[in-house]
Amino acid sequence: MTHRSVFAVVLAAASAAAGFAQEAPRTSWGAPDLQATWDFRSITPFERPAEFKDKAVLTAEEAAEWERKTRQASAARRAQRNREAVQSQGDVDVGYNAFFLDRGEKMTGTLRTSLVVDPPDGRVPALTADAKRRSAERFERWGRLPAGPEDRNPLERCIVGFNSGPPMNPGAYNNFMEIFQTEDHVAILNEMINDHRIIPLDGREHAPQDIRLWKGDSRGAWDGDTLVVTTRNFTEHTNFRGSGPNMILEERFTRTDADTLLYEYTVNDPESFERPWSVAVEMKATDDPLLEYACHEGNRSMTLMLRGARVREAKGEAGEQDWLASWYGGAKAVKAAQELLQEENGER
Repeated sequence: MTHRSVFAVVLAAASAAAGFAQEAPRTSWGAPDLQATWDFRSITPFERPAEFKDKAVLTAEEAAEWERKTRQASAARRAQRNREAVQSQGDVDVGYNAFFLDRGEKMTGTLRTSLVVDPPDGRVPALTADAKRRSAERFERWGRLPAGPEDRNPLERCIVGFNSGPPMNPGAYNNFMEIFQTEDHVAILNEMINDHRIIPLDGREHAPQDIRLWKGDSRGAWDGDTLVVTTRNFTEHTNFRGSGPNMILEERFTRTDADTLLYEYTVNDPESFERPWSVAVEMKATDDPLLEYACHEGNRSMTLMLRGARVREAKGEAGEQDWLASWYGGAKAVKAAQELLQEENGER
């Protein structure tokens, strides 16, 4: 089944669940109206858990049980954290209490067992050898004491957000975005790091290949009632789950009713993944406003990190490889990256 076929199945399921109780609105010039603030919080796993095996879609009862178990497990983890002091890198880089986390409490409205809808097993395809090497090089650099800001990852530098995309994915917090629309442009404003994209719809060509952008170069066009946005020309530093600078991302925005936006995307990057893969998530309209996210490149935390690195150098700790954030795997991931690079260089 192609990713287009999978999307058709997902859209049909979402439409049936919504019952089309409200017709999707249109603009004064007749295009589907995508304008709203959209909430894409979801506790649906990004990849299908082993417990669901070949089960792609849950019943409403099964989804409710999954949501109950997930909430219960989260509460247990929070309680344990409150009881036991944490002495690790993880206490520094993900030292948030429950107040700051806002993943939501519901699965996405498609009731699928994963956000990944293609391949059919709900799993991201394996990385190529080149992508594994690039990942190892990043981890090795991010794990050592930084000489300057360029040695830290783009998330810490507040250049990109971990869920603002492109593509957009549910994350720990700031899972809101707003769409603005004219006849020849669409603008997307993400709450995460106040990121934005302005997407032309007038048929202009993409920027030349030698012009590279952190969020890539996006162009949009209507395919019936679906807005299709194609983004390319990413930088060599841009990385989405192992992607490279030549990734071509296709996003599809379909307003299925007044309160629902079906957001789908396909990652096409043969240099990085063994095959293309696709994701689908329902976003819900909300009256909540977007809030300022006070994170910017060169903020105080970067200054403090670099000062800390200089102090550790003065103590003779320059060879330590423990600066990789725990969400990437920490020191264990750095060691694995070093071993892979040594093998490639014939040092082992």
